[in-house]
Amino acid sequence: MGLTGPIAGEDNSTYLGGTIFFDHYEKREKEKLKYMKPKDRKLKAVEQKEVKTKRSKDGAELLKRIEEVELPDMDDDGTVPVFDDCDEIRKKINYFLGEGMVTKAAFLRALGDVNSNSLRSFMNLRCGANSGASNVVYRTAYVFFEKKRVLEGKEKSVKRLANEDLQGPDGFPLDNSPNWHFIDKVLNGY
Repeated sequence: MGLTGPIAGEDNSTYLGGTIFFDHYEKREKEKLKYMKPKDRKLKAVEQKEVKTKRSKDGAELLKRIEEVELPDMDDDGTVPVFDDCDEIRKKINYFLGEGMVTKAAFLRALGDVNSNSLRSFMNLRCGANSGASNVVYRTAYVFFEKKRVLEGKEKSVKRLANEDLQGPDGFPLDNSPNWHFIDKVLNGY
């Protein structure tokens, strides 16, 4: 659309149609609630609350179980070699948060009290497989998802096994090295 600002799209027919649609939708929902018995209204609200509570309990339990997993290749200082590139970690974060089991804040606490600004800056870097390697979210999220993989008993992916062979025992470099472009071309076949 290319329209920005609070009133730039007010002459657009889509804006007008959307306003009318959502106004009617809101009125219909209020009418439905008005004609429901008070007991039914209360039950509906309680059911919705129970679903949210159950989901948050399941998510909290999952985070606790993931945190208790010990990785076999973890060093004494708690570091592990990273074998997934930044793009793969971003995909895993998007999928995990999209499931709705945990909130973004709970996920950040599970990563080790990572700042939400760090997560946002890591997720916004979309210019290559190594963009964001120096960000703390990359390292901590890799450890988190590796623990999750071990907990669920899943096998390593084909891409992960290829990265282990290509990178050696040290894994990916944890900085934005200019040599990465060569490795990226080898991995992606440019």
